[in-house]
Amino acid sequence: MKEVKVKVVLPFVSGDKSFDSGEHISMEEGLAYALAKKSVIEFDDEAQFKTIDKSKTAKATKAKAKKLEEAAKANSILKQSEIQNELNELYLAVVLKEAELNGEVLSDEEVFNEVESIQKRDALVSKKADGK
Repeated sequence: MKEVKVKVVLPFVSGDKSFDSGEHISMEEGLAYALAKKSVIEFDDEAQFKTIDKSKTAKATKAKAKKLEEAAKANSILKQSEIQNELNELYLAVVLKEAELNGEVLSDEEVFNEVESIQKRDALVSKKADGK
């Protein structure tokens, strides 16, 4: 990082050095920015502060947008999973109700196979609908 010239507004200590009000010193721009935001120092060149501030604000905005996008993707995946689980429960209910109406008692494997058959059929129908 580059160094910037600043004026100390409020006395402070950094490491083993202390700085008094009114002193003009050089420091790393990231630290200077943080101290300027707390009104401990002022940039000798206010334009430098504004440039750094715009850069930091832009980075923060991009980071926030990326987090929101990632959260939206995660939420979408979760919602899709919830919908798929609800659909599977409906498939199971259909298979069990059909067996009940036909007076059949199905084993767990038969129930699983019937549910899987419905899932495959619906997936095939969805693919055909998407292709139109």
